[in-house]
Amino acid sequence: MTIPLYKIIDFPGSNTGNGILTMYEHGPGEKDLIPFEIKKILIMRGMSGKDIRGAHTHHKTNQILISLQGACTVTLDNGFEKKEIRMDNPDKGIVLYPYVWHTMKDFDDNTILMVLADIVYDDVDYIRNYDNFLGFIKKQKK
Repeated sequence: MTIPLYKIIDFPGSNTGNGILTMYEHGPGEKDLIPFEIKKILIMRGMSGKDIRGAHTHHKTNQILISLQGACTVTLDNGFEKKEIRMDNPDKGIVLYPYVWHTMKDFDDNTILMVLADIVYDDVDYIRNYDNFLGFIKKQKK
């Protein structure tokens, strides 16, 4: 089982002359659109540079992480490959797939993150222990 690490979506933005408008729109299979129906929206704010958010993965949930204001570093790990990405543009979203461990850190002051998800909250969907995550991935590989 090979799990994609991530995908970046470039959302269409335009300068309207009196501000910048960015469109987040559902449209499966279409470029620059959210590839799922949104069932949950999370807003994270008030983090400091030393805080760590995330540090988990999901069995089923697909998510898109967008930095609405400020920036942070996102660490992604599918059990075989790791990557760090700096999120600092509200016109770009990173797709967080199931079974990809994700952690957000190195927050700029006043960072605001938005997460769009395709499943409502269900505690059973979470893997919150990294060793359990690695064990699950290795078991699936066999």
